[in-house]
This record gives sequence, C-alpha cells and structure tokens, in this order.
Amino acid sequence: MWKRITFGVMWSVVLSTNLSLAAVDHSVWDTLLKRYVDADGRVAYQDLKTKDLAAFEGYLKTLAETSVDGMSEDEEKAFWINAYNALIVSGVLEGNTAEGFIARKQFFSWYTLKVAGQDRSADDIEHKILRVKFNDPRIHFTIVCASGSCPELRQEAYVAAQLDAQLTDATRRFINDPSRNQITAQQLAISKIFEWFAEDFVKRAGSVPDFLIGFVDAEKQQILKNKQHELDYLEYNWTLNAQDGQRVS
Repeated sequence: MWKRITFGVMWSVVLSTNLSLAAVDHSVWDTLLKRYVDADGRVAYQDLKTKDLAAFEGYLKTLAETSVDGMSEDEEKAFWINAYNALIVSGVLEGNTAEGFIARKQFFSWYTLKVAGQDRSADDIEHKILRVKFNDPRIHFTIVCASGSCPELRQEAYVAAQLDAQLTDATRRFINDPSRNQITAQQLAISKIFEWFAEDFVKRAGSVPDFLIGFVDAEKQQILKNKQHELDYLEYNWTLNAQDGQRVS
C-alpha cells in the first residue's frame, strides 16, 4: 500500500513538472503588443526600444530557454507564432527591415535568435517548423514580416486557449482587408501570399479561391465562384510597418 501511494505521488509530481515546463508565459509579450502596436498593426519600435527593451529582452530569454517537449499542439503552435513575431521585432530594433531584396535575405534568412535552445531565423521558424509541422495555412496571417502588405501584428499574444479563434479571426481580417485583397465584381486581386504559398491553401481547401470562400461573406463567395480562374496578385509593399516617427534611429 505504501509503495503504491508513494508511486502515485511521485507520478503526480512528474506530471505536474512536465506541465509546468510545457506552459510558456506569454504575458510580457502580450503587454508589449498592447502598449506598442496600434489598431492598424503598426509598431512604435523606437518607443519599445527606449522604454521597454529590458522587458522585451526578458521575453526573448524565455523563448530561448523554453523546451517545446511536452507541449500540446496548440501550445506549441502559439509558441512558434509568437517566437516568429518577436524575432522579427528584435530584428527591426537592431536595424533590419525588408525594404530591399538583399535586405530581405539578410533579415529573414541570416538574422537569428536562440529559440527553444537553437539559433533560428524567421525562415527556419516559418518554413521548417510552422508550415511543415502544423499544416494550417491560417498561420500565414499570424506571422508578420514587419512590412506594409504583411498581416497586421495583433495587439495580443497568441495563446493555446484561444488559438483557433485567433487564427480564424486573423485570417478573416486579412482576407477582408481591401488594402490587402480586392474581391469585388470589378476586380479580383489578392495578396501575393496566396501566390507564394498556393500549395498550402490548395492542400487545405482544393484551391486558393475555395480557401478564400471560407472567410468571406455571401457576395464575395459568389464573386470567387464565378471568377475561379481570373486571379491577379497585388504588388507587395515592403515598407516597414512602423508608426509615424517610430523607426529605430
């Protein structure tokens, strides 16, 4: 009896320890997003660097030291989305932007931070983890490359308990934003994200228009059904998503 009780207690401790290791506190990141991101997803980079750099670096340290082992799928997916966005913000604070072909290569492929114990670039997180492991094209509307045509940076951290709703909301907001997708009777011109990652949307929904149909109103659904083969793609705006006067000096 004593052995069985002791084993049960020990097993409970192990389970509790694993859960505590798996759970990541994104509250600091959440606070910073609420404080420095406006309603249009633009960032006050200079203010963040001047006023809250220590808090941000503390969050980056958390990301560096976290192990994803033992996380649920939603916990891990939220972790990598937040890590991507934090890495991009860190890159901007260090003087990087995507405003130029070579600059994009440097920013997305060469700039790295330690995340989950390894040095990783934005491309590593997007193409080797998020796209490969989770097979959820809604992710494309949550990771933000700090540019005008990218999805808006959300004013809150992604968290497991709300993740499905957050992913759907981010996707719907992006698709229905006329500055990023023009789905009208006169014009069907959509973001280059749907061209660059067409295979992800086809894999999920059968075609890019069929994916879009799941996130628009009845009028736009009919437009997409009638113009399945008439897609054009909007020119991508790589201008930094900084609030006025908030580029890092």
